[in-house]
Amino acid sequence: MSINTINTYEAPLPAGHYSQAIVAGNVIFVSGQIPVAPLTGNKITGSISDQTRQTLQNVLNIIKAAGGDLTTIVKTTIFITDINNWEEINRVYADFFGSIQPARSIVQVSNLYQGAKIEIEAIALTL
Repeated sequence: MSINTINTYEAPLPAGHYSQAIVAGNVIFVSGQIPVAPLTGNKITGSISDQTRQTLQNVLNIIKAAGGDLTTIVKTTIFITDINNWEEINRVYADFFGSIQPARSIVQVSNLYQGAKIEIEAIALTL
């Protein structure tokens, strides 16, 4: 089985010793992404909706760079600092995915890197 490292400028570059994603065989494992704008590295500090959209877009951009697309996402894990944001996150998530419904977990945590309110990791397949 081949294992490849994925890094793309279409998502924030890693801030530590990790890759944006690893492709093992035909499975894409995306590292946790936070709401940071690609290229500029600016953190999105707007509403939880804005942060969720940017984070999902970062995840999708990495999956595309790895050879997948929105339809190949099979699982997401969402880490949030406030469970009271669940409904708004779910609304943005549903808008983003449309009829596609990957398996999903949402976990409340005490803190996230750079003060983000949300972090999302994903597992997808290559096309």
